[in-house]
Amino acid sequence: MEWELINANIITPNDIIREGSLSISNEKIQKIGKKGTSLQKGIQIDLNGLLIFPGIIDGHDHLLGTYLPRVGDRKPYLNWLMWDNDLKSSPIYAERQQIESQDLYLLGAFRHLISGVTSVQDHIPHFVREMFAKNMPIRLIDKYAMAHCICSFSLPWGEGIEAEHALAKKNNIPFVTHCSEGFDEETKKAVSVLDKKSALSEHTVLIHGIAFSDSDIQLLSENNVNVVWCPVSNLYMFETTAPIKKLLDKNVNVCLGTDSPMSGSVNIFEEIYIARKYYEETYDERLPSKKILEMLTVNPAKAFFLDELGELKPNNLADFIVIDGDAKDPYESFASMYFENIMLVVINGRPKYADENFIPLFETLNIPFQKIRVENKKKIIEGDVLGLLDRIRKSVGFNKEFEFLPVKPW
Repeated sequence: MEWELINANIITPNDIIREGSLSISNEKIQKIGKKGTSLQKGIQIDLNGLLIFPGIIDGHDHLLGTYLPRVGDRKPYLNWLMWDNDLKSSPIYAERQQIESQDLYLLGAFRHLISGVTSVQDHIPHFVREMFAKNMPIRLIDKYAMAHCICSFSLPWGEGIEAEHALAKKNNIPFVTHCSEGFDEETKKAVSVLDKKSALSEHTVLIHGIAFSDSDIQLLSENNVNVVWCPVSNLYMFETTAPIKKLLDKNVNVCLGTDSPMSGSVNIFEEIYIARKYYEETYDERLPSKKILEMLTVNPAKAFFLDELGELKPNNLADFIVIDGDAKDPYESFASMYFENIMLVVINGRPKYADENFIPLFETLNIPFQKIRVENKKKIIEGDVLGLLDRIRKSVGFNKEFEFLPVKPW
């Protein structure tokens, strides 16, 4: 069924269409124009000036790590392994282990959905992700080659750096790995190792990059390597983060990622806030709000070879969010949004989460929904998020609350 949103401000990284219309059919954007069309079938929704953005693509998370509170009291850590040892020996990890892995995946997916994230790169081997990826309320990026990280104490994910990078080039998919996450001598040499193994290219996606040197950044720039910046996780674990301004000045393609809540941000809103705060305090200048939009849309679409995502245009997949914000400065509205601003989230042309005013749209499209409150705002959502929280609370034996999922029934 075709449906259409009219009287909207449609925003892409390169254009703003005022009083625009966007029509959806068969999972894709059918048309974007200045005025609405006369639909013979379906439904037309007047957005009254609300803002439409491409769906947010989160460049890095570990969905099995979707839990709170954060762990780690020996900061700054030398590398990821020292933090992981503290994580695995903590009482909160033991508590998390009482929960079914499928429910942790769902918890992570709903965490992202109510924040406007439509796609996420879950950094985990395929055989793990595939066990839990079915029927997720958001898109899990499923085409990638990988390594855990570039060091001798890396987890044995993938078939080795050379083989995985070659696979990425052959299939035109990303090769994704943690890189330069720490301060030990081996970790600081990670980019050199990749260079010697001929594994730096436009297919390479490096996560974190805390220890990037000037010569590393030059190599990344020359080889069109992509970087996922996770400032909240980096600052929590290591009390510093990647040299982001140098990366941007060298035109490295930078994306944003939340990492898991046990070290990273509670949601993409916090990630954006800390990224901007850190940049301004460190470099005494603002990180442009339009750059934030790019880091969460066109940049990750490029990095992860998601050709039908990242931009609002005909024949792209209909992944988008509608937010309530100031149309005079839509980029700033995006960069400062919070739960109350998220009005509608659509993935593959299917509404997934919305303000209560969109109930007629869900009903017309025959999408079942649950009535919930998110921070006292009446919302509707596809899927049983309340039942999920009940199961988790039964598993841990008490009324567990999550800052990233402030959900109650109507």
